[in-house]
Amino acid sequence: MKKIYLILIIIASCVKVNAQQVDPLKENMSFDIDNLGDGKITMSMTYNASQWDNFQKIYGSNALNLLKRQMERSLPAYYLQDWDYKEDAANRTYTLSFQALGLAKIDDNGNWVIDLDQKKPDITKMSDRNYAMTTTYNSYGVLVQELIKINLPDGAGNVTQDKNAFGKAIFTYELSPAHKGSRWIFLSLAALLIAAGVVLYLKPDILAMGRHKVKPFTVVSSQAAPAIITPEPPANPNIEKQA
Repeated sequence: MKKIYLILIIIASCVKVNAQQVDPLKENMSFDIDNLGDGKITMSMTYNASQWDNFQKIYGSNALNLLKRQMERSLPAYYLQDWDYKEDAANRTYTLSFQALGLAKIDDNGNWVIDLDQKKPDITKMSDRNYAMTTTYNSYGVLVQELIKINLPDGAGNVTQDKNAFGKAIFTYELSPAHKGSRWIFLSLAALLIAAGVVLYLKPDILAMGRHKVKPFTVVSSQAAPAIITPEPPANPNIEKQA
């Protein structure tokens, strides 16, 4: 989730209008976290007529590629995929959604952690697994109203709001045993793949060591060896004549 707020400020600055324009720029974001810690991020922005015209002039028909590039540069720690972009010209709104793998991390205690990258945010608890943050700020002369929703996975429990070593807000939560199984299966498969890679890497050395240690062997038959018969020398005819 880090740096994603900077992207929103950059987008807001692109639609800067006359200072007399007081209509706020409305931003809505949602983070839907699954049991593996991956998250679907959906962001939508609604403009007034002047802001929408500026947005179309700057982004135009290439809006998806430009927004995608901005997100990838600002979220290098995550693998982003499954991009989708839609426009609603009648309501002067666009919606961008994508998957961010590894949005939630596992700490040393086996709990899941989501970094909000904000200090002392205004968080409202909607339910045990649903939270909302609201912010109003001025970006390059544009008044921005921001609503961010965080939806934790089914089975999430012991949800707590805390802060990291840098004083920024974080969410920590646990998963119920039924949902922990998928996590341990994933980790076990990862461990097996790593072990298989190590074996394949060391296989030539292991085979070489085995060839050096194997000694030649002799096959011993269970049958007794036949007796060796020494032939007698032929009689000397000269000896018989002398006798």
